[in-house]
Amino acid sequence: MELTKKEKQEIAEMVVNLLDKQKKPKINPSWTSLRKDIEQYCRNTKVNIRWYSLQTKIYDAIRAVLNISRVDDMTTEQSDEARRVFEFIKQEREKWT
Repeated sequence: MELTKKEKQEIAEMVVNLLDKQKKPKINPSWTSLRKDIEQYCRNTKVNIRWYSLQTKIYDAIRAVLNISRVDDMTTEQSDEARRVFEFIKQEREKWT
């Protein structure tokens, strides 16, 4: 059985679509949004430490509360909890400034 040109094209398109799906990042979009908020907060906060050190400490607190090793692997529910942790940290830091 020989394939027509149209059938070959359809198969090629299916392969491209499958490969594209495999390349898509598996990072939760709600975590991506929170990560940007954390970075912005750290950059805008005037402290005696570098912004990325503050960011790392916030990430460490989130990992400890959620008991996860990689923040990029969190679920939507975990990212909601991570946002609550971040908001709590912001609130507590404001008490001391």
